[in-house]
Amino acid sequence: MKKSLSLLALFLCATACIYPYTPELEEAPEGVLAVDANISIGDVSSVRVSTLRSVWPSDNAFYPDLSGVQVWVEDETGVTYPGVPDPAYFGYYDFIFPGNALYTIATENAPADRRYRLCIKTPDAQYASDWSDIAAPPVIKKIDFTADDVAVSVNVSVDGGASATGYFLLSYEETWEFHADYVPRFAVTVRGSRVNIEETYPDYSRYWCWKSSNNNQIYPVDYTAMSESGVTSWPLTRFSRRDDRNHKRYCVTVKARTVSKETYRFLKNLETNTGAGDNLFSPTPGELPSNLRCESDPERTVLGYVLFSQTVQKRAWLDSRYQQLARPHSLLYPEEDQFIEFYETGFLPLEELLPEQIQEGMGPYGWGAKYCYDCTAAGGTQKKPDFWDDAE
Repeated sequence: MKKSLSLLALFLCATACIYPYTPELEEAPEGVLAVDANISIGDVSSVRVSTLRSVWPSDNAFYPDLSGVQVWVEDETGVTYPGVPDPAYFGYYDFIFPGNALYTIATENAPADRRYRLCIKTPDAQYASDWSDIAAPPVIKKIDFTADDVAVSVNVSVDGGASATGYFLLSYEETWEFHADYVPRFAVTVRGSRVNIEETYPDYSRYWCWKSSNNNQIYPVDYTAMSESGVTSWPLTRFSRRDDRNHKRYCVTVKARTVSKETYRFLKNLETNTGAGDNLFSPTPGELPSNLRCESDPERTVLGYVLFSQTVQKRAWLDSRYQQLARPHSLLYPEEDQFIEFYETGFLPLEELLPEQIQEGMGPYGWGAKYCYDCTAAGGTQKKPDFWDDAE
């Protein structure tokens, strides 16, 4: 009885502070244009436009055709930088974003001493952001690598620079040279139903590749409470010492941008609302400010925020000093009557067992899928990046 009462009391305590949240579905902004724009002077800019849709849409809901949208950046002298659409992003995305279009804008050579704004034209309306000055970027002083027993850390030291506001954004891209798990050394010939396997010279033609990664994340940094004008050895990212980033040579490109206090607060608020997790104590979505407006109809709502900044970047290189050997992909050991099936599906024999190693139900060769012996099948490319310098 005491145990039952204790369980009941625990259940009541767990549920006593839970209150239902009922969204105002009748006021859902169906068909409203939503914009996520990153205008980066000195780098490639990107703009994503979407339309919002309620989970329970009304009968008269209207959703603009995003295939006819025009996007461009213009400066105060009248120079324009057109957006180029990515065809892969058009079409229906999910029940929240039925239209989802992505544009890239070549602003790498745009002058930083001018004001800019973003313009968007849909079939029935025209939108524009507020004019924005471009603050001088921070200074990336140093990128260094440290390691513990399990992971490598990438750390950055950044100074606020001439336009220090107390806030900047960090992002990064990675490129590394890696190798496949195995080197093919057997020649396979098929004659009728018979498969002949002979040892030959090792084939290194698909052994080494390059791979790149861009996590498309930005990290807002507040250094207003620091004694220095910036941060020192700020941990940017980590990866396992067994990761293929450690095979031969790894390069990280760190990008930094100065932003205002208002932009920092917007991004942190957005981060809280979208990344707090799925739990009872996550904050309810708050109203986020916007620097966009509809010029053709001031009463029309538009959601989103346009980030304007100037980008500075710095590269750092790491050799294989922190590598810990990882176990290669496991091989399969089919019997001889399965050789043709394995070969026709892209598998190759990659190792030969000694007679005493062969067990019942096993064949003499270990076969591996294409990603085991072909680095391009493992996500790599054999085209050397333009910036790659083996001696740097």
